[in-house]
Amino acid sequence: MNLDNIEQLEAKVNRLMDKHQRGKREKGAVEKKLQQKESEWHHLQGQIRRYERERVELREKLDKIIGQFANLDLPE
Repeated sequence: MNLDNIEQLEAKVNRLMDKHQRGKREKGAVEKKLQQKESEWHHLQGQIRRYERERVELREKLDKIIGQFANLDLPE
C-alpha cells in the first residue's frame, strides 16, 4: 500500500467517524423530542380524563334540574 492509499483510507475513516457522531447526536435529539411528546401526550390524556369527569358531573346536574322542572306539573 502506498502513502496515497493510506491517506485516502484515513480520509474515508474520518468521514465515517464524522457521520457516526452526527448520527449519534441526531438520535439523541430525536429521543429527547420523543420523550417530550410522550410527556405531552400523558398530560393531554390527563386533561381529557378531567374533562370527561366534568362533563359527566354537568350532565348529572342538568338532568337533576330538568327533572325538577318536570315535577312542577306546569300546563303546556
